[in-house]
Amino acid sequence: MSFADLTSAIYAVVSAPPEARNWESIRALYHPRATMVRTGIDSTGERFALVMSFDEYIANASELLKGVSFHEVELHQEVREFGNVAQLTSVYEFDFKNADKEFSGRGINFFNLINGGDGWKIISIVWDNERDGLSLPDWS
Repeated sequence: MSFADLTSAIYAVVSAPPEARNWESIRALYHPRATMVRTGIDSTGERFALVMSFDEYIANASELLKGVSFHEVELHQEVREFGNVAQLTSVYEFDFKNADKEFSGRGINFFNLINGGDGWKIISIVWDNERDGLSLPDWS
């Protein structure tokens, strides 16, 4: 699987209709000990980093996206590969809509991948979204 196919598969699952996201369809892309780290600024203005296993991420994302129409698409990808390790930078844009609010934005995923002989596996993803005072260049 190419790196572009990998990110396409992940964004496709997140972008599925509400309550229809098939997380199991991408489980094989992750190392069993993979970590997912959502970063950002909370409602009080404090920085946060929520570190999760893949299963904890599924539970967290499923709760956050319950009843939400959410679509995410990759705008730009860069890969650095050396032997059995790779770093993948994926810039994305998203649209979020539920009964109470609607907004869109952009963000960046930093993937670390390893190849232990059975193909590339995600060992970690760390991400953040644009906000006041933090913006990405135009990679579209």
